[in-house]
Amino acid sequence: MASKLDRLQKKGFKVNEAALSKIARGDQEPGGEYSEININDIEENPDNALYRELDTEEDIALLADDIRRAGLLHNLVVFPKTGVGGKYVLLSGERRLRALRLLVEQDKREQEEKQLPNRMSEWQKVQCKVVRNLTENEKVVYIDSANLQVRGGISNERVMRQAAARFVENLQKAPYNLSAAEAKKALKEVSPLNSRTIDKALSIQNDLNPDLRRLLDEEFLNRAECETYLRLTLEEQARAAAMFLKIAALDPRSHERRAIKDALTTAMLDVAVERRSMQERESVFAAALQNAQDAIGQAKTQENKAAAVDKDHNFISAKLPTTARKLRKIAAAKNIEAKIRSYTEEDRKAMSDQMQELIAAAQELKALIDAVE
Repeated sequence: MASKLDRLQKKGFKVNEAALSKIARGDQEPGGEYSEININDIEENPDNALYRELDTEEDIALLADDIRRAGLLHNLVVFPKTGVGGKYVLLSGERRLRALRLLVEQDKREQEEKQLPNRMSEWQKVQCKVVRNLTENEKVVYIDSANLQVRGGISNERVMRQAAARFVENLQKAPYNLSAAEAKKALKEVSPLNSRTIDKALSIQNDLNPDLRRLLDEEFLNRAECETYLRLTLEEQARAAAMFLKIAALDPRSHERRAIKDALTTAMLDVAVERRSMQERESVFAAALQNAQDAIGQAKTQENKAAAVDKDHNFISAKLPTTARKLRKIAAAKNIEAKIRSYTEEDRKAMSDQMQELIAAAQELKALIDAVE
């Protein structure tokens, strides 16, 4: 059966075969020697952090159970850590490494609970493939290729987009030196992503305003919206992004925040798709931004009122019980005037000030409540 590398070449790729043969594509893996290594001497690879969030603790626990039952079916792939003898950095197998660490913890816990002799877990040392002489770029391509293939369709839009963009970008560097078109075709070969999805992902990652992209990553905006914003000019994108950032800064609990965001989204869609003269387009665009700005101002006014209510409420809630106890104690005295005189002048003044603060806060709170329509 033809390998994926063979299929790429048959489609007309001018591929550096020696370099691409080092990419993990299921049927190809970089060469290296095998060695038994203590997992404490293996560090996670920072270039794999992009995919780390995809694996839950439950996923790792299930994998650990599988390894305990069936053994480690696939070796970890590592490379020597530069300048540190006896230490390695992971190239492939982070989920397996985390599962192995969990198994070691479980074995140690069992020994402590059952008061068994302290013995090294059978999972403390494992057979690893040690690869050498890979460039930094080859290592990152290896990681992305393996994850894009093994994980199938990545449901997390941000991870998928960033992984696809990094993979395509690095394939255009040495030692691969592919064209942009060839790199995208290579991505299609090693992943379930179709050409349309790849093009959209790369456009968002490379052409969308950085602030809009950040709001997408934070899930304030969605992918469909951002695909529309790609139809705006760079200057329009920047202006829209500035307004969306203001909206995002509003209290996320308020329904006004969602309403303002939806209204601006609809307006930006209208600007992006409707045919207008440049003057008409700018007029509609500017009006949409002004409407959003006015709505933000009103929302902030409401937020400030709500904050004032919370402040007065919290103040009254904190002060009232203590002050009320003192007042009840004074009121219960047979000779109230004598009881009051038993306090020092400083204490009497403090109680008077506290009551005055409570009265003022209560009046302010009442006014705020009465002002609500």
